[in-house]
Amino acid sequence: ESRLHHRLTAADPNFYLQAPATPTDLVNFGQIQELPVILGSVLAVLALVTVGHLLATSIRRRRRDVAVLKTLGFTPGDLGRAVAWQATTLALVTLLAGLPLGLVAGRLAWRLSAGQLGVVPGVSTPGLLLALIVPAAIVLAVLVSIGPAVTAMRVHPAATLRQE
Repeated sequence: ESRLHHRLTAADPNFYLQAPATPTDLVNFGQIQELPVILGSVLAVLALVTVGHLLATSIRRRRRDVAVLKTLGFTPGDLGRAVAWQATTLALVTLLAGLPLGLVAGRLAWRLSAGQLGVVPGVSTPGLLLALIVPAAIVLAVLVSIGPAVTAMRVHPAATLRQE
């Protein structure tokens, strides 16, 4: 490049070399490298709120069932574990469906976007991060279940069964 520049300026001082410009779409896309992390975080928070709402609604609608379980001898710890298992089961079923579908959808979306940008559509899947998602989701689901579990523990069997 420098030899060509030297020859051209020697032939005519008005000649100059300019490096190829990076496409603006690619530059703009490079500025949002954290988009997958941000989008994943927002979806994770939305999922946790959904699990919490589902558990709270389930406990509220099944107050009679909770009262019967307490009458049959369930302790507060038993109720807490039952709600935690409900949250864990929900998290596992969701992960079982969501992880493979998310990987496939993400790869397809990236291939389409990369093709339009004119870049190589190489995809890397962070295996360690995916492996950590499963236990983290279970722990977070159990933590979210604490509130509904406390609500279940506060159900008074006599008053609840009398209302029914």
